Amino acid sequence: MNLEFEKLETDFGARIHGINQSDYLDEQLVQALTVGLDEHGVLLMRGEEISPGRLVELGRAFGELEILPEPEKRHPDHPEIFDLTNVRSDGEVVDYEEPQAVFLRGTERWHTDSSFREIPCLCTMLYALEVPDSGGETQFANMFSALQQLPADLRAAIDGKRLVHSYVYSRANNPGHMEPMSLEEQKKYPPVSHPWIRTHADGRESLYMGGHVSHVEGMDLDEGRKLIDDVLTAATRNQFIYEHHWAANDLVIWDNRSTLHRLRPYEISARRRVMRRVTVAGFDRVR
Repeated sequence: MNLEFEKLETDFGARIHGINQSDYLDEQLVQALTVGLDEHGVLLMRGEEISPGRLVELGRAFGELEILPEPEKRHPDHPEIFDLTNVRSDGEVVDYEEPQAVFLRGTERWHTDSSFREIPCLCTMLYALEVPDSGGETQFANMFSALQQLPADLRAAIDGKRLVHSYVYSRANNPGHMEPMSLEEQKKYPPVSHPWIRTHADGRESLYMGGHVSHVEGMDLDEGRKLIDDVLTAATRNQFIYEHHWAANDLVIWDNRSTLHRLRPYEISARRRVMRRVTVAGFDRVR
């Protein structure tokens, strides 16, 4: 099988051609996908019905899968799948201030998945079942390019600094009311520290930050938060962004080590958006 990667219009990300639901995931195919992800950062496959079992299989081809927090959001038959949906189990769309809506609105902040873990994840796969007819896009920002073009004063300011990432912090700062995590759950996800500039296995460097960041290690809290905001603003300018407009049966795979992403707003209490997500665990600490 010959996979082809067609660059997207922003020259960041690529569409995959040459794979379908029935293809056996042999070593050659997995290696081609891995190389494509490293090169393009975001991969798109369109128009292919993907069962929950196949989605888990695709994820496992890249590595072990994470079991994410929030157990009530896991797929009943495949706990590796995180159901990102604004539709309740009774089939009705959530109210704007329901915890599930608050959680989803929290993903409108720029973030990278699982950065709150000591060993953050490798990549995420998100599959669309139902999408709204307007809004609900996902934006991705290229952190390789953002670092390369970061203003010199900001680059000097962050050099050698570390950021503290905390799931408890980011969850508590979602835009609305959510019940606090139990002490038992909080203990499972203690704050972790990662370098602000991540060095990848091939020697390339990228920014590593996002919505799970609580503060800059060793800096005054307010000064650190301002620096975080200044860098984030510079790193998410339009030239670094690919915006994905979803259609049913889209599968998007992105490299969390080198990208940020966010949900764009939509009528969360009126328009159905049903997505399935798997997250591939990382295998090394941030360097």
